[in-house]
Amino acid sequence: MTVELLTGQDPTTSPARGRRRTPPEDFLGNFSVADHARVRAVARLRELAPGECLFDQGAVATAAFVVTGGTADILVRGTAVGEIGAGAILGDTDVLGRRTYRSRVEARSPLTVWQIDATDLDRLLVDAPTFARALARDLGRRLRAAELSLTASG
Repeated sequence: MTVELLTGQDPTTSPARGRRRTPPEDFLGNFSVADHARVRAVARLRELAPGECLFDQGAVATAAFVVTGGTADILVRGTAVGEIGAGAILGDTDVLGRRTYRSRVEARSPLTVWQIDATDLDRLLVDAPTFARALARDLGRRLRAAELSLTASG
């Protein structure tokens, strides 16, 4: 399973090059068709133009976002610290922690995301077990990457 369940397109094919690629973060490929339908039922599709801000650092975290197409830059205090693409989820830790967004996210290319509001995210964690498990695995993967980064720098 991949982003195609949410978008109807195969995310591993690059239209520009005709080559297959593996998304760096495959959050979407880790939950059931039924739970994809549950996400679609509550999520709102958003499309952003290059340079447009998905959310700003310091704003109250009101939604998580599942990227289904395009790329975006992650900025902290105006400095690019990473890039995300199809298959990634972001804003989830900020929403779950009931805090403000810790970064700014700007579309680098045309960006398509599913916006999941905080109350719907809470409901999905109960009603969509494979979604909840995929989110937990993704959080664990990101925590491990942060730990390795800290270990390497210290």
